[in-house]
Amino acid sequence: MADVMRLLLVSLRFFLVLTTAIIASPCSAKEKPKTSVADLRYGVALYHYYQQDYMAALAELMVADTRDGIQGHGDNPELIAGGVSLAFGMQNHAENGFQEILQDESRPQSVRDAAWFYLGKLYYTRGDWNAAEQSFARVSNKFKPALRAQMQALQINIRIRNNNYADLTLKNIDADELRSWSPYTFYNLGAAHAREGNFASAQQFFSELSDIDITDNPVRRKEQWALQDKAYTAIGYSYLAEKKYAAAIREFTKVRLNGVFANQALLGYGWAAVAQEEYDVALKPWQLLRTRSLMYPAVQESLLAVPYAYEKLGAEGEAVNAYQTAEELLTRELQLIRDMRATLTEGELLTLIGSEPLPAEEAKTILRGNSPDEGALTAVVTDDGQNWLKLDSTSIIKTRSAYLNELFAKNAFQTAVLDLRDLLRVQTLLQNWLPKLDAYNELLLQKQAARSRQEQQIAQNTVAQQEQKLRAERDRLAQKLAQISSSENYMALADEETQELYARIERGQQTIARMKAAGQDTRELETRIKMFGGILMWRAAQAYPAQLAAQQAELNTIDETLAQIAKVRQNIEEISLTSMDIQPTLARLQVLQKDVDAQLSNTDQLIAQQSRVLRHQVDGQLAAHEKRLNNYLAQAHLAVARLYDAELRRQPE
Repeated sequence: MADVMRLLLVSLRFFLVLTTAIIASPCSAKEKPKTSVADLRYGVALYHYYQQDYMAALAELMVADTRDGIQGHGDNPELIAGGVSLAFGMQNHAENGFQEILQDESRPQSVRDAAWFYLGKLYYTRGDWNAAEQSFARVSNKFKPALRAQMQALQINIRIRNNNYADLTLKNIDADELRSWSPYTFYNLGAAHAREGNFASAQQFFSELSDIDITDNPVRRKEQWALQDKAYTAIGYSYLAEKKYAAAIREFTKVRLNGVFANQALLGYGWAAVAQEEYDVALKPWQLLRTRSLMYPAVQESLLAVPYAYEKLGAEGEAVNAYQTAEELLTRELQLIRDMRATLTEGELLTLIGSEPLPAEEAKTILRGNSPDEGALTAVVTDDGQNWLKLDSTSIIKTRSAYLNELFAKNAFQTAVLDLRDLLRVQTLLQNWLPKLDAYNELLLQKQAARSRQEQQIAQNTVAQQEQKLRAERDRLAQKLAQISSSENYMALADEETQELYARIERGQQTIARMKAAGQDTRELETRIKMFGGILMWRAAQAYPAQLAAQQAELNTIDETLAQIAKVRQNIEEISLTSMDIQPTLARLQVLQKDVDAQLSNTDQLIAQQSRVLRHQVDGQLAAHEKRLNNYLAQAHLAVARLYDAELRRQPE
């Protein structure tokens, strides 16, 4: 589960570094630089990106991708989507996207170089040295020099970790090409040789570092001073290991007294003097050291070193007093650490890490505080650590406690804190979705109930009545046409004028019949009326086929209209009775609710696990300090007892 957690939450860090570098990279020859977005969806995604709402940015890009993609922005949308996917642990999705980009030879070289570099850097921060080395090897020589310098420094670090640095000397390392990374490289190589006991080579690299010209930049100058102090201290201890005590003292004296490495230098100075049996000389740096904060191991050691020097000088009384003072101070520090261990529970750490980040200046003010006690448990989450562009110096949580500074300065600890903060964000997001899904489900159920209540109304509405009326008219017309067609009644479909004239003919025939019955001569009238009747019948017969077809077409139109009405009514009834458009959504909501519940449960477990991991790290760090203090305290007790015993033995019985 820890692996899943690391994959799920590494980042946002990689995403911002990668996308910013790509967006800032030069356009290809075929593409002019853009001053505005060509696709609104890309603009929306960028808006969420710059608001640090990365999930919304990813969602916008994924929605666009399911449609017709984003047009007019080259590789940027794909790189952003891949970066965010990787940031949220969707490694397979991100890898597929990057593979498509990196396997396409038509992509700009600047895009490919940046992708390989930042992938390698991400692998480096995870400790996957082989993957990092392979990614770095794919970056071209045309890569941006400033970033290439950083990459070469990381490549040298990988060689150090793989114990493959023996051939790296000052002659074959180009300091100009390494740029601002050369001091770190020299120190890392010097430290590597020192660990192997090769002090001569270590001293060469440390000396090269100490000889670097200090920059005029105030921020960089402070950093380089610290590096040089570190180099002087390291050279001093290497000479101390070689028993070159005078040379060691010479290097220790080069360290600034207000620097962060002054304590180690003062301690080493004293032991180098002791090695030459110059105990009065050793007392000077140690007495200065013991006036400093007891948070630091060098100061704690000086509590025992000072009375040791007094003993060597024969001042047993001063030694006893110094040992007793050490006992009091060490006992107080032990209680402080025990209180901190009791206070820094998993819940307390979770509350601290989940708090809102403070602006850098406000955090600095709080950490500086008014209390001179550097052991105070003051820790804050800062917003300057949210700038993922500072991947090398990201520090999201800071403390004024010297006991925890060493732990908090570690990249692994800061990464774990970032992972936990991201998990807390995911937890909040999932918790917010649960009531939303419940609300959507309730709305759909209410909609379904409303439809059921309207079912009877739909069956009795105007549409149904009109359908019945139209169907009755259709039946009458169909029956009429059937009778006309079977009897070939031409006159039934004749126009109005013809039918009116034919009605007169029929009335004339009735009149002639009455005249004939009265004995009148009607032969001429019968001939004429027969002629006129025939003309009208012929006229009706000529129009009969067209009129019959027109009537049949009207009947067909009515049938089609009835069919459409029937289909609409059927759809309405089906929707009302079965809620065909609601049931699938309800089923999907139920699946989503189960999925969100499962994801929330998993996230809760990961948060609990990560909290335990951090608590274990913090408690382990404090336990190590407590163990060392207990050891010093025990030595102080034994030294006091030994001196008292020696004094008693000297007294006459």
